[in-house]
Amino acid sequence: MVDVFLSICAFFGHRDTPATEAVESKVEETVESLIAQGVNEFWVCNEGNFDWISRMVMSRMKEKYKHFIYVCYVSAYNPSKFSKPRREWLEERYELDYPYEAADGHPKFAIERRNKYIADNADYIICFILEKSGGAYKAVKRAEKNGKTIINIADMIDRRYL
Repeated sequence: MVDVFLSICAFFGHRDTPATEAVESKVEETVESLIAQGVNEFWVCNEGNFDWISRMVMSRMKEKYKHFIYVCYVSAYNPSKFSKPRREWLEERYELDYPYEAADGHPKFAIERRNKYIADNADYIICFILEKSGGAYKAVKRAEKNGKTIINIADMIDRRYL
């Protein structure tokens, strides 16, 4: 059993996740539910539509619950190598984390290594998975194998509205 007062929630989804109001609304509702249960740390990324949706939701949640939650941007790449404007933009909005596990090896595989780190260390995964392929699918499967709680937003939405 996970101690929700010391829990981390992260997000994984297909890069082409439909950026619809229905998806964003379900993500927000799910995050609100986890916050109400005591989850207070959330990890966001920056690789596709679902990451964008997650960051938008977490920006609102961070403002609403500024004294209760911690939002961290988990980078697949060393943030010190980002352009100054990009690094400043991220630092204004998030704490930055660059897992050492992602640092080793060729940059081509950095996202995969970062996803493994998240799947191994987060307690809850909010995801949008429709296809049984791709990096997000692999990461969610790894998290599931590790006994993490998986919440698939795609299972909560009438797909006719996607």
